Amino acid sequence: MFDFLKLDKFRIFDDSTLGELFFPEGLNYSKNLSCCISPKHGRSFTIKINNFSWVLVKGGGWNYGNVLLYRSSKDDELYFGLFGKSDAKRELEVSHLLSKISNNFPKVLYYKSFSDYELPNKYDFLKDVKYTNGKKIEPCLLYTKVKSPFRIADLQFYTDSVKNEIIKEYSKYWKICSEDFLKTFCFKLGKNIALMHLNGFINDSLEYSNITMLAEIVDFEWITAPGILLPDGSKGDIITYERKEKEILYAVESVLFLSSIIHCKYEFYNIYQDFISAYQKVNPLYIEQNTNIQKILNKERFIL
Repeated sequence: MFDFLKLDKFRIFDDSTLGELFFPEGLNYSKNLSCCISPKHGRSFTIKINNFSWVLVKGGGWNYGNVLLYRSSKDDELYFGLFGKSDAKRELEVSHLLSKISNNFPKVLYYKSFSDYELPNKYDFLKDVKYTNGKKIEPCLLYTKVKSPFRIADLQFYTDSVKNEIIKEYSKYWKICSEDFLKTFCFKLGKNIALMHLNGFINDSLEYSNITMLAEIVDFEWITAPGILLPDGSKGDIITYERKEKEILYAVESVLFLSSIIHCKYEFYNIYQDFISAYQKVNPLYIEQNTNIQKILNKERFIL
C-alpha cells in the first residue's frame, strides 16, 4: 500500500543520529520507516506503524536539504522548523480533552524537549535559541498518532494515478466504493466539527492543510478548548456563535478544494447541504437556532 512513498530512516534536522535518539517509543528504528509526505509539510516527518496508523513528528526542521531552520523577522514568534515547548504542552492538553469526547481525533502522545538530551556540540544553539521578539523557544518534538499521513493539501503534489490510489485505499477503510469517498469525507468532517462545537471546541485555523484524508483534524495550537488559554493568553470564548459559522464555511471550502484536486464535481451548495446534514445529527440545536445557516440553505445571497 502506498508504494509511491519513499520510506527511509527517521531523521531530525536531516540527521539520522538524532532520528534514532528521538525515535517514537515502542517502535523499531530499522523496521518502522518514515517520510516527508509533501513540500507543504516538509517540516514534519510521519513514521509508519501500519497502513492506517502513523506517528506525525513535528519540530525536526525541513528535511529536503539545504535550509533546515528559518527564523522569521516579520513574525514575533515564528521559527520555521522548530516547535516551542509551550505550544507542545498546549497541544497535548487540547488533545487530552478531545480524546474524552471521541476517538475520531488524532491523539498527541507526548513531546520531547531537546534540552533533556545530550546532543552533539553543533546543536548547542538550541539551548538558548529565541524568537525575533527575544522570547526563548525551548524547542521540542511533538508526537501525534494519526490514521492518515496525507492532508488534503498534500494531494496537489501527486499525479492523478497516485491520488486515485489514496482514494481507493481510504474508501476500503470506510468500507465504501471510491465513488462515494468525497461525500463520505464531507459527512465525517461534518460530524467531527459538530462534536467539537457541541463540547466547547472551536478551530480558527481550520483549513485544507490541517485536515487529513480521513477527515481527521490535526494541529491543535489555536483550537479554543474549555479551560485552556490560547497562545496569546486569551480564553478564546468571545463571539463563539459566529466563529462556529465561520469554521463551517472553512470546512466546506476545504471539501470544495479536495473535490477540485481529485477532479470530482461537487458544488459548494451541495457540499454545504451535506455538511450541515451530518453536523445536525450531532449538534441539531445550533443549526435550528442559526438563521444565517438557514439563509444559506435557502440559497439566499447575503452578507454575514
